[in-house]
Amino acid sequence: MHIDDANVRAHTPLLLKAAWKPQGEKLNLIVEYSLDPRWGSDPVTFTNLVIVAIYQGGRATGCQTKPTGTHLKEKSLVYWRLGEVTLTQEVHKVICRFVGTEGALPQPGHIEAKWELHTALPITGSGISLSRLEPSKGKQKEETVDPFADDSIANFMAAGSIGNWVELETNRKYVSGKYEAR
Repeated sequence: MHIDDANVRAHTPLLLKAAWKPQGEKLNLIVEYSLDPRWGSDPVTFTNLVIVAIYQGGRATGCQTKPTGTHLKEKSLVYWRLGEVTLTQEVHKVICRFVGTEGALPQPGHIEAKWELHTALPITGSGISLSRLEPSKGKQKEETVDPFADDSIANFMAAGSIGNWVELETNRKYVSGKYEAR
């Protein structure tokens, strides 16, 4: 499925906002996250939510996080495994302070998020739907119709000819790849 750039926010449920603030030999970071209002107003539960902050430049000699996160000095990043989180438009945040050495202060980078999201919302905007043919009840003569032939498609799709099309309930599963906020 292709998503146009103008319509991408309707398919991205997580809203991230990063604020980096250098302060002497320290680099402070606040990452705010919430449910994107374009996604809807009902609460949504994210599974395996992980927020990753990647900094540039020098290596941090220390790192303080709230809530508790994991700092990987060799990869110049810190991450928070938030697990299962139910989000609304209410803003939540994670905070971090990197401590560097003189002349090797870490510089602002970007934020990534990974999660799984299972929802029973219809697959809108894609133009794809799933249906199954339920045989009609009662005695009818058996017809041989090729559903993929253009000349017989009208006969095939006619209600009651050999059965009825019933739309299947669909679920979407979003698994993020690389979702960035700069």
